[in-house]
Amino acid sequence: MQKNILNRMKNWILIILCLSISVIYGQNRQPKELGIGFAIADNPYSYEDMSHPKDIYTNKELTNRIQTDKIFPFFYKPDYGLYHFICLEKNSSYYKILINDSEIGFIPNNKNYIFKNWETILMTASVERIDKENLIRSNPIETDKKSIINDCKYETLKVTDVIERKGEFWIEVSFATNCEPYPKENAERKTGWIKWRNMNKLLVRIQLLC
Repeated sequence: MQKNILNRMKNWILIILCLSISVIYGQNRQPKELGIGFAIADNPYSYEDMSHPKDIYTNKELTNRIQTDKIFPFFYKPDYGLYHFICLEKNSSYYKILINDSEIGFIPNNKNYIFKNWETILMTASVERIDKENLIRSNPIETDKKSIINDCKYETLKVTDVIERKGEFWIEVSFATNCEPYPKENAERKTGWIKWRNMNKLLVRIQLLC
């Protein structure tokens, strides 16, 4: 009994930490654009000392280095392996990135960075709805009147599928009915669909560490 209580307390501490990180590091504001995915530092841990890459430029020719130390990617927690810039465009020479939610920059497309699209990122994440009016639906249809209730105090919805349908962006999510943030494999779950974006507006907070 005591072991179960300790495990439950540990789980809640982890989920609160997870939610705090998702809010504090990179997702306090809506970004200007959501782009096509993320340009990710290959070695994010090298920026644990609050330093930043030296190869960020203001032009696509990669000749004018950005003249500021106030550089923050969308996901910024290098000691946890998170250093992800939203990528607006990419080709064989450069990634066009979003800095500090609204500023445009360019980094070289080389071994120092890797690209992941939104689907790849979401499929390894959990999410929390920003607004509970974004209903969990039984089907990925805006007019679906059947909603699925999640009464959990802290919302951690595990992403299990990502689709785009008629210009609408949906993710399939699941959560444990007993609200355990890290449920056992045989735990009872509810599954449904929510919108994760509306054009360039993000409708969820993304929890990469959960």
